[in-house]
Amino acid sequence: MNRHSKVFYLFLLFCFFGIYRALAQYNIDSLKKVIVAPKIHDTTKLTSIKLLLDNVYDNADFDRYNALMGKIAYKNSLQNTSLKKKYLKYLGNYYSNVSVRQEEEGNPKSMLFIDKAIKTYKEALADNEHHAALISKGLIYYRKKEYKKAISNFYAALKYFDQHKKGNEDNLWYIYLNLGVVYSEQGYNKQAVGFHKKAIFYINQKPQPLSVEDELQKCTMYLNEGFCNLTLNQYDEAARNLNASLLLSRKHKDNSLMGLALGRLGMIEMKKNNYDEAQKLLEEAEVLSENDFSKGLTLTNLGEVYFKKKNYKKAETTLNNGLLIAKTIGNIDLIERIYQILYQVTKESGQYQKSLSMLELFHQYKDSSKVMENRSTLKEQQLKFAFEKRELKYKLENERKNFRKNVLLVGLLFLIVLIIVGTYFLYKNYKQKQAINQLEKNELKQKLLLTQMNPHFIFNSIDNIQSLIYNKQDKDAINYLGKFSKLTRQILEHSTENYITLEEEITLIENYLSIQQLLYNNKFDFQISVDETIEPEAILLPPMLIQPFVENAIKHGLKGKASQGKINISFEKRKGLLYVEIIDNGEGFREEKQLGTKKSLAMKITKERLGVLLKNENVVVHHVNIIGENNKIMGAKVYFEIPYIYEN
Repeated sequence: MNRHSKVFYLFLLFCFFGIYRALAQYNIDSLKKVIVAPKIHDTTKLTSIKLLLDNVYDNADFDRYNALMGKIAYKNSLQNTSLKKKYLKYLGNYYSNVSVRQEEEGNPKSMLFIDKAIKTYKEALADNEHHAALISKGLIYYRKKEYKKAISNFYAALKYFDQHKKGNEDNLWYIYLNLGVVYSEQGYNKQAVGFHKKAIFYINQKPQPLSVEDELQKCTMYLNEGFCNLTLNQYDEAARNLNASLLLSRKHKDNSLMGLALGRLGMIEMKKNNYDEAQKLLEEAEVLSENDFSKGLTLTNLGEVYFKKKNYKKAETTLNNGLLIAKTIGNIDLIERIYQILYQVTKESGQYQKSLSMLELFHQYKDSSKVMENRSTLKEQQLKFAFEKRELKYKLENERKNFRKNVLLVGLLFLIVLIIVGTYFLYKNYKQKQAINQLEKNELKQKLLLTQMNPHFIFNSIDNIQSLIYNKQDKDAINYLGKFSKLTRQILEHSTENYITLEEEITLIENYLSIQQLLYNNKFDFQISVDETIEPEAILLPPMLIQPFVENAIKHGLKGKASQGKINISFEKRKGLLYVEIIDNGEGFREEKQLGTKKSLAMKITKERLGVLLKNENVVVHHVNIIGENNKIMGAKVYFEIPYIYEN
């Protein structure tokens, strides 16, 4: 690959880095309010900071909020809680972000921070994040021109994501795009074309419709593949890919990418000696070029077209304009090429003295730009590996021949001991992994159950609002809607959590009961009591665990009461367990309810969640009637026990 082609490829890669950053639209002011709110849980703050970082473009703001994320994550990661893995992930994100910023500033410490990120992700057992960080590490090596190490990291990440394709389409096309760039830069354009095709394939495999950013990334892929085709003299393939890139860039009005596509199409026409068409395309590309490199490269190609058309005066003027830009940005490869064409222009136009000067400058820059070529990097890596393998085999064979009988015996004994010890530790490790996997499965199941229950609750509430509107209770409907909005916000904040504090659960239940009082014209009162030995702010339980039982008491227990209904909820500590009791003074349980023949969806889901929490699918939730004088039913009681879990 010639030098100006290599520089163009680097330019495409850095353009791609700029596009790759996520551009999800969130209300930045709202996120900032969540971050500074004193009562917001740290996990919610970290989620908000991460979203904010994706939408902040000022480097000072980015560094400040990233530092805050690192501080919160590091503090919490030191505590051995159920959320430790989540905090470690955020800490890994912090290190990864610092690495990117250090790399942007040319700071060699970027490698140190990406290694910290990888180590932290490993500790958190975050395989996806760990291997995504390997891609970043490969890019750092690439920029340092340590191609072997870069490729090694890319392939290590590819090996993992290729086995976990679903949901990792972005990581796969990102790896293949970078492999295409590295292979092409070393002259392996045929292999690079295959990598770019795979990058396009995986971006098309994304389950959701492609966003604007996705399509611009796809535009860059077509541009890269087209450039490889052009280098291989595959003009028809090159034109097909470059026109596909041009179509997408015009769709999204990206002048920079449009200019690059038109410039490459102009080079195809120049290669085919269609100089008029080449001139037309390159002149359009010059107008669209939005950065110095693109404009300088386009002027160089345009100058060469004028030279081919024997318009020497215009060629010289255009090339000198390109030379001025190339010197401004310090691009030695581009300067070298311009002097080479200027030498030919001045020679053909009879300016022999000037031609000699151009030739001397060409050689001067050619000598100063010489660097060690890396075309055979991949083959050298494979040869070195094979040589080291043969050398090790030869060494082991010699050592075996020289072993004495007693040394061999000691070695065998040592090997037996090693196998026994190794087997023991492998068994222990296997059991630990089984336990961890079971815990993760339980947490996942609990989250899935909660996602089922949230829509159930929300749809019921919407039905209630609809009923108020139909009954022309507009003021009550507005009041209900305001309280419902507040309650919904609480539910959504807790929906990503495995556990919340008892204090947060009580607040949610109080809001829910207040809404129900409004809906049922205050036909009931409620009381929530917590035993003095319990610390509500330090006890954990799954979110929205109590609400379905309260809902059941209101809808069914107090169904026949027009007024003076009562609901009492109490929390006590009994024998190391948290005892929960819900009592109402309604009509009690009918026989079919006690037998469990009629169960609401929310009650069924809640019992399953309790089963996950207690690692027992047959959890007993007790339902009993409260009997008064003459065996009269005075109400109903529901009670159950769950583990007593401290936050720390």
